[in-house]
Amino acid sequence: MLLSSYRSPCYTAVMFWTEEFTEQIKERFHKKIADDSPLIIRDEKTLSGRVHVGSLRGIVLHGIIAQVLAEQHVKSIFMYELNDNDPMDGLPINIDQEKFAPHMGKPLFAVPPVHEGEDNFTTGFGEELKLAVNPMGLPIEWYHLRPLYLAGKFNEVIREALDGAARIREIYQEVSGGGKPDDWFPLNVICPRCGKIGTTKVTAWDGNEVTYECKKHYVKWAEGCGHKGTMSPFDGNATLPWKPEWAAKWKVLGVDIEGGGKDHYAAGGSREVAAKISEEIFHYPAPFDVAYEFFNFQGKKMSASKGLGASAKEVADLLPPKILKFLMIRKEPRQPIDFDPEGKTIPNLFDEYDRCADHYFNRHAEPFVGYARPFALAQIDPLKEPEDLWEMRFQSLSFVVQMPHLDIETEAEKLKGKALTEAEKIALHERASYVKKWIDTLAPAEYKFVIQDTTPDGLDLNDKQKKALHELGKRLGDLKEWSGETVHDKIHRTKEEFELTPKEIFQPLYRIFINRTSGPQVGWFLSTLDQQKVADMLIASSS
Repeated sequence: MLLSSYRSPCYTAVMFWTEEFTEQIKERFHKKIADDSPLIIRDEKTLSGRVHVGSLRGIVLHGIIAQVLAEQHVKSIFMYELNDNDPMDGLPINIDQEKFAPHMGKPLFAVPPVHEGEDNFTTGFGEELKLAVNPMGLPIEWYHLRPLYLAGKFNEVIREALDGAARIREIYQEVSGGGKPDDWFPLNVICPRCGKIGTTKVTAWDGNEVTYECKKHYVKWAEGCGHKGTMSPFDGNATLPWKPEWAAKWKVLGVDIEGGGKDHYAAGGSREVAAKISEEIFHYPAPFDVAYEFFNFQGKKMSASKGLGASAKEVADLLPPKILKFLMIRKEPRQPIDFDPEGKTIPNLFDEYDRCADHYFNRHAEPFVGYARPFALAQIDPLKEPEDLWEMRFQSLSFVVQMPHLDIETEAEKLKGKALTEAEKIALHERASYVKKWIDTLAPAEYKFVIQDTTPDGLDLNDKQKKALHELGKRLGDLKEWSGETVHDKIHRTKEEFELTPKEIFQPLYRIFINRTSGPQVGWFLSTLDQQKVADMLIASSS
């Protein structure tokens, strides 16, 4: 189990945020746990279009809580809802607007599919989300909402909501200050004539049937047909509106743990309204709360300029599953995550993952659980102890993948200092594929390496630097063994002899060969180039 290293005495005694949450959960639900009953964890997403990457944070946070509870021998079931029952109240910009506009107001399950072979409008979006999430190895059970309504699972809560309509109206007023009209009922039926649900208004309830009207101008985003009638609200004929339905789902599914983004937690917000409805109307306690900050996606122009948007699947394609999982859990839920794929976020993320690995495997002088723990939790198989692998750092790898004359395994072995294991070779090529994709599509200019043939303009050297580089050129030209270690040794000795600071020697070297002020490990980097060319350019640059 991953906890074996987490509990190692070499770590500073501090809990990671996951343990803080699970300790509170075990305290609240100790009776249910003692009865060996599984705790129900739930989250959801309405499939009205491609799922944004921000939704992954909620999925991973709930999933990682289930994973940690399992480590602690606490049974749980993480249920994730693919909501196909809400009305279509907006059109994604990347679909045929003219084709789908007539379906505005219909429940999503009744809207035609975007692509042939799919069941309905939501199918493709749900399957794409699964492709982004499943590789992370979270203990997740996917379910659709529509079948629960059809099976009558919501019949009891629909009756309770209609019977308690007056009190629900009062709750809206008391909690949020946004009251509902006296004739408002917490239900929308599916119009039997036009099939729309977003345009219907229930006007009466007699204990068995509701009276309704499909109003032409009830909402701005859809037009009703004007049909009026009475019907049973049960067995899939109707749906509860957002806040009462959120509370109803807790009771119907027996939810113990469910959080949400911070937008739901403003004073008088949807969580507070739903909690009060749950307790007073459905007589069910509000679940244990997991409130989390936003996932801020930067580089908005990327979508238009490079054809890559901010969907969960598109971002998942940029990162190995364990790195994506690491991204979502590294910060505690109350801290925002800033993600800019066109900046330094991805290189820094790989570096942070590698640093946390150093703490996990006790390579660091003072291993810290706050760094080791997220590395352990990010692994795909929580029952398998991670293998201690040597990994090439992102910046070095970003250089190698841009140099066609270099063999990636050969250069990796030079940096490691010995042969790679088979597992390390597999990990190397996997990481290289992600690095290359990022370099080819999103990397900023500073990560694009072009070997210079002549000394770049604007190289400003003082006399001491010129003498040092001239001497270094001669020494490197005379080297009998051309390797990263020998080149590094000559650079270091020259720096000491001419009393240069690291900046005074390293920056000119990067400027001369790649026209940058920083880059990969300089000794190894120069050793990948032709020895005579390196010597000649150093001598020429100092003349």
